[in-house]
Parts: sequence; structure tokens; C-alpha cells
Amino acid sequence: MNDINKSSRNNAFSRRTMLRTSGITITAGMLLAACTKKVSTGALPRIGESPTTTVLPEGLITDEVLLRTAMSVEYNAIDTYATVIEAKIFKAGTNNLLKRFSQDHESHAEALSGLIKELNGSPYKKANPNVTSLYINPALDLVTSSEDPTADALVLAHALETLAAQTYQAFVVMLLDPALRSAAMSIADQEARHTVVLAQAIRPGLAGLLPGTNEAGKPLIAAIPSAFGSLSTIPIAVGKPNESGNKTTLVLETPSLNSFIYDYID
Repeated sequence: MNDINKSSRNNAFSRRTMLRTSGITITAGMLLAACTKKVSTGALPRIGESPTTTVLPEGLITDEVLLRTAMSVEYNAIDTYATVIEAKIFKAGTNNLLKRFSQDHESHAEALSGLIKELNGSPYKKANPNVTSLYINPALDLVTSSEDPTADALVLAHALETLAAQTYQAFVVMLLDPALRSAAMSIADQEARHTVVLAQAIRPGLAGLLPGTNEAGKPLIAAIPSAFGSLSTIPIAVGKPNESGNKTTLVLETPSLNSFIYDYID
């Protein structure tokens, strides 16, 4: 009998202990929940939370975006020629040639502006910022500090015209509107003619029309390498020669996805 009572008391004690412990657990849980709720709405975030970020707009490659990007490359040429002319690197004759080229680029930009407006888009009347920072500015720094800035400026100008022609050539297959493709090819043809004139200024006569290599085996500028230009990179060597006698080589490329002037860019 004593054993039964003892067992009953132990069971009762166990139940009371369990209930009391459960009550403590529930109370602690409620407090924790209350504290958690309070913290989550305060200034301090909970562990594992991250601040909200602004998602960039989705960049869709449309005819408008392609034309805006091409327009920005026209302004790259306009701004570069203005800088070179202001630096008084060339004599009057060459300066007049570059001014004529610059006027052509202004006409191209104006034509593109009209096409963009027909698409209800917004023309981009500035130089492409990525092309400027990655290619133009480093090249201009090297040209102006070169031992032969005249020759290097011509090489840069030829590269810019090649870049412009390749831009239109690359965009032709991406444009959806056949009329825009025709317009792009027409402008590309004029840019390619600029490269021919500049190649003759660099390598006069027949030599400027044929592919060739220098003493180091590097390709020289060729005005007419094929029926239409390639879409390969455009290497140029400009600036002061180093101890080995080599100039700094820069590699230009047609605008890629990260340098497209999307419709949300002002």
C-alpha cells in the first residue's frame, strides 16, 4: 500500500513538474515571440535578414536600343576629333580632313536621331560612356604624351572609324526593321570610306591598300582587307615606346551588352 501511495505521489509530482515546466516553456516562448516581433519591426534587423535592394530595369535589346548605341559611338568620334584638333597635333590640311569626318558623324547622329524618334524613342546625344572610359581616354592620354603624336593620332582615328563601321555591321543582323538595316548599312559604308582615307594617310600608295606586317610581325593597317570588314577586335599601338621599343597596345571592341544604351539610360 505504501508503495502504491508512493508511486501515486511520484506520478503526481511528475505530472505537476511537467505542467509547471511546460508553463515555463510556453511563457518563455511567448516572450521570445514578442521580443522577436518587436525587433523585426525596429531599426535592427534579425539575423539572416538583408536590406532591400533596387533591382535594375530589364535591358531589352530593341531597334531603339541598337540605334541609341550606334548614335553614342558617333559622338565618341565627334568628341575625339574635337580633342585632337584642339590639341593642335596636326597641320591645317589634316585638321580640315578630321573636321570633315566630324561633320559626317554629326550627320549620321542626326539621321539616327530621326530614326529613333520615328520609333517613339529618345535620342542619345552623348558619347558612349563605356567606350570613352575603356578605350578613348586611355588612348588619348597615350597619344598626347607620345614622341610622335601625329602618327599615333592617325592610328587612333583609323581605329575609331573601324569601330564605327563594325558597330553598324554587327547591328545589321540584330535590327528587326528592314528599313533600319538599310540605313545602318548606308552609314557603315561611309565609315568604311573614312578608314580608307586614313589608311592612305598612314601608309600612302598601294601599300595602304594591301595587308602587311611590321618588323615584329604585327599586322599593319589595311584599308580593304576583304569585301567587308571583319568583326574582330581592333588593336592599336600608341604612346611612348618602352625599354624594348614597343608601344602600349590597346584593344578596341564593338559595343557589347554592358555598353548598350538601353532605353532607361538618360
